[in-house]
Amino acid sequence: MAVVTGQGLKMAAKNVMLFPFRALVFVFKGLVAALTALITVLLLALVVISLVLGSVGWYFYAVKANQPMQIDPRFAKTLPPEGMTFRQFWQDRFAGWEKIDERRYQAGESKSKDTCQSSGKMLFAVTSVVNALRFYEIRFRPNSPAARDAIAGAEGMLAPDNLSLLDAFWWQMENEMWWFWVTTERPTQTNPCYLPPPK
Repeated sequence: MAVVTGQGLKMAAKNVMLFPFRALVFVFKGLVAALTALITVLLLALVVISLVLGSVGWYFYAVKANQPMQIDPRFAKTLPPEGMTFRQFWQDRFAGWEKIDERRYQAGESKSKDTCQSSGKMLFAVTSVVNALRFYEIRFRPNSPAARDAIAGAEGMLAPDNLSLLDAFWWQMENEMWWFWVTTERPTQTNPCYLPPPK
């Protein structure tokens, strides 16, 4: 049989008093460990997503942008010159805008030498994002109102079903860019940056 002593009672009372603090320390250590694990998993996921997006971006930049454009003649009034790549298309646009900017600056019509170039770069970025969102809606939510609006806005232009996801995305991007920057472009008084189709 155990003997109860004064010193034992003091130690028991001390342990009872410290129990809530020890429990808090235990819970805090558990939360820190869980939070550390969560942050590690999130960082790993961010690295993997960055690698995947970087690889896809590199595929588009290094491979697809250097292949001849595949413009669907059903949606284009003019087709690109034989063998023209997406990169050459944009080089043509920016070189043309540079000439327009220089001509307008020399004629005193513009105080800036990069009006068309800067607006073209901005619109290229905006249309790239819009095209990506339109592609998502059309491909993954075909019955949504946004998908119906996207299809109607691009005159029914849809990537063929037999293409892989990346190739379908590129087809949609390439065809909508051509449609927006060449087919629907019109020379008007309010559009001083108009360029004719590439030759």
